[in-house]
This record gives sequence, C-alpha cells and structure tokens, in this order.
Amino acid sequence: MSDYQRLEIEDEDGDKPPASPRSSNHGGSSHPKSVQRLHFLISIAAGTVMCLFGYEQGVFGGIIVGQEFSRYFNDPAPSVVGFVTSVYDLGCLGGALAALFVGEWLGRKRMLICFTIIMAIGIVMQTVARSMTLLVWGRIVAGIGNGGNTATAPVWHVETSTHSAKGKAVVKEMVVNVLGFIIANLITLAVSGIETEAQWRFPLGIQLLFVAIILGMLPLLPESPRWLLSKNRDSEAKSVLAALSVDDCEEDFIAIRKSVRVEQATEASWSQLFQGGQATRRVLLGMLLQVCQQLTGINVLCYFLPFVLHKSVGLSELVSRVLATGTALFFMLAAIGSLSFIERFGRRPLLMYMAAIQSLAFLGVAISTEVGHDLTSGIVATVCISVYFVAFGFGWIATPWLYPAEINSLSMRTKGAALATACDWFFNYLVVQTTPIGIHYLGWGIYLVYAIFNACFVPVIYYLIVETAGKSLEQIDEWFKSNPGWLVHRAIQSSARDSDALQNGDDLHAKEENEGLVKAYKESIELGGLPLEPTK
Repeated sequence: MSDYQRLEIEDEDGDKPPASPRSSNHGGSSHPKSVQRLHFLISIAAGTVMCLFGYEQGVFGGIIVGQEFSRYFNDPAPSVVGFVTSVYDLGCLGGALAALFVGEWLGRKRMLICFTIIMAIGIVMQTVARSMTLLVWGRIVAGIGNGGNTATAPVWHVETSTHSAKGKAVVKEMVVNVLGFIIANLITLAVSGIETEAQWRFPLGIQLLFVAIILGMLPLLPESPRWLLSKNRDSEAKSVLAALSVDDCEEDFIAIRKSVRVEQATEASWSQLFQGGQATRRVLLGMLLQVCQQLTGINVLCYFLPFVLHKSVGLSELVSRVLATGTALFFMLAAIGSLSFIERFGRRPLLMYMAAIQSLAFLGVAISTEVGHDLTSGIVATVCISVYFVAFGFGWIATPWLYPAEINSLSMRTKGAALATACDWFFNYLVVQTTPIGIHYLGWGIYLVYAIFNACFVPVIYYLIVETAGKSLEQIDEWFKSNPGWLVHRAIQSSARDSDALQNGDDLHAKEENEGLVKAYKESIELGGLPLEPTK
C-alpha cells in the first residue's frame, strides 16, 4: 500500500471506502471523504511552497530597513544592498532552468523534496551568516531551491486536481503567494522593536517551519498521474487517478494519456523556435510580455516596499512597516479577483488600462516624494502605491504567465514558455539590483522612470499583443495562420464575451476554452513558477 492510500479515511458509519483504486476494472474511484481529504492535503502542501515563495520576496525588504541589519553589516552601500537582494533572483533562474532539464527525470514529488532541501540549506546559511559573503551565497542557494520549487509545485497541484477544481487551484496559488508576502511584512513588523541580531535573523530562520511542513507532507501524497503516464507507468497513474476521484476515472485516464502522447510526438527543437515567421513571432510575444511585467516596477515595491516608504517617502521605520503590510492586503484582494476579470474583459483591455493606471500611480509617487517628506506627501505616496498594487493585481499578475503558453503552438509551447520565464527572472534581477542604487542617486526620478515604462506599454500592447481570451488553443493557431505580419489590427480582435459561441450559450465550447486556459497556465508554471513576482 502506498503512503497516500493510507490517508483514506472511514465514513461516518466506520465503513471502509467501497472501492480500492488498484482493484477496479474500470479505473476505479475512492470514498468521497478520502478524496476530499487527499485533495485538501495536496492543496496545503503546494500552497505552503508558494507561500514560502511569497515570504522570501517580502522578507528581505523588511530586514534591510532595520537598524540592526545595517549596524551588523556596517551600513552597506546601496549597490551592496541591491546585489544581496537581487542575487536571489539569479538563483531562482538557475533553479527554474534546472527544473526544466531534470524535472521530467525526477518527477514532481522528488523534485519538490530535493529543491526544498536545497532551499533549507540556503535558509540556514542566511540565518547564521557572519559575513556578507555567506549571506550572498545563502541567498543564491535559497534562490535555486525556490526556483525549482515554484517551477514544480503549481504543476503538481493542477495535475492532481479534478477538472472542476483546476481553476480554483490556479487562484489558490496566486493568493497564497501574496499571503506569504503579507506574513513576511507582519513578522518583520513584529520583531522591529528587538535591538539585537534577532531582528533580522529570526525572520530568516522562521522559514524552516515552511520547510518542515513541506517535507513532512510530501512523502504521504501521490505523484502526478500525468508524469507517471509520460514514463509509461500506466497502472500507477490509474491508481492515483482513482484515489483522486469519486467517480470512475477511466475517461480521464484515456484523455490524459492521449494528451501526453501528442505532446511527446510534436515537441520542437530549440533551433526551430527562431527560424522566423509566425512561430518566432509567437515565441517573442510571450517573452515580451514577461519582460514588460518586470518593467512595470512590481518588484521595486514587492522587494523594497518598507525601504521605499522609509527612504523615499520619509516615513518612520515603524510606520513604513505598518503601511507595507496594509498595502499588501490590497494586493491580495486584487489577486483573488484577477482571473474572473481576465476572462470577462480580455487580456488586451486589462493590460492596457491597468498599465495606464500604474503609470499614473508611479507618477503620483514621484511627485509626492519630490515635493517633500511631510505627512501629506507620505499619505499621497502610500495611496498611489496601494492603487498600483490593485491595478497590477487585476491586470498584470496572471496574464504574463498565462500568455506564453497560450500564444505558442503545441510543438513549441514548452520551450517558448521556458524562454519567457527566463526573461522574467533575468529582468527581475535587473530591477531588484538597480532599485536601491536608483533610490539613492535618482531619488524621485526612479519612480518617474517606471511611470514612463508603464505608459509606453499601452501602445506596445495595443499594436503587438494578440487577444487570446475566449479562444481555444486551436483557434489561436488558426488566427496566426490567417494574420501574417507583426502588428495587430483592432478590427480583428475579439474577447470571450464577443464570440458567437458564448453569445449563443454554447456552454460546452466555453468549458473547453476554460480548460484550455488552465492547461496553458499549467504548462507555463511548469517552467518557472507563479505569477507574483511576487509576483514571482
């Protein structure tokens, strides 16, 4: 009996589940309570991975603003602060690429276990660091672990979810990522009054609790049935599907097996991605949107929000920490509602309108910090930052991760999404590396730079980005065959709500399109993780 099968529970009358996954002649099913419990535990394990990701993104911004960190490391220069913060993203890039090349060999569970152990080593190195050198190496090692984890956990979660719950799984990954960001701000706020090294060591070390939860749960949970099928372990895959399903799983088994075989037969080589034509256009569009996401300035605020409020706005250390936590709550609320807005209004409109709002928000921050460091300026800057988070949560948190997998053809989808993810991590590094330097030397000017970036993205999206909402992956293929060139014309754009199928109430077609969206998201995050840059 496998570990996950031991998790099956008795029903209210003390009876065992009626069917064993291994004994059914038709794929089998499990007791409803057993299935519900198993899905709940998978959600907890995957959610803990993504929560730790969000925590890592937020914790260092709360640490570097503290006096004890500056005192211990002899008031490091802005360039040093930027490097020790951003080098984590280089580690994440390395981990994501490692997951791409060894993930299919190890499998989802073993990948998560290995990369969580790597991350634990990095956390310990940071916590006990007596020099900036060890702290930097700890950040790199932790980044490698996180990059591998975030490339794997959401995929494993989606691949072990039922069809009806896949969309909810996507939302959960986004929300818990931002939740980790909030927890980091709360903990750094709670220890801000400590006048010892514990002020910065404790927030780093407490991450080991996340690690303990992940490593304690993973051995008890099932492997991805999709991965098992890719390795021709059909009987094990069917057993897992039966344990995850109340109903007969034979149809799911056949559908997943067919999908896996098609992907294995049509995968393109790396050189084919850049042979020109519409295939190259599609690859570059996915990469472009990931670059744009980073240049919106999201990680200027996610990594450095207390630092920004303290150094640029002029608020006290304590007030900066409190406001950072409050604005993070706005971010989480916006993230919760993001997917429904994406499908309702389409990709292009949300990206354009939210980029315009983000531009105005950064302009407000620039003006308020240039005017002065009084209370009124601080209030204006904080409101503008909150507006930015809400706009980003609605328009930009999900689409850049969905888009590379949606826009690429089946044969190029995996590698196209990998390149887009690599762009995301690299530009994440550049933004985080240059932010402390920009704040020190440019002052309010750095926020004006990101206001200009966001404003420029409006015409970029209008003329280059193709609408994918409401279109199946096959319809997107046909669109590119019929529309050569690089510029998008407004007349040929349509969203889900404009399509004839949806207007006629074709629920089956709408369901197929939604499943295509989830499949695209899954394939995207398989290569690099989740949308929060913390969103990273």
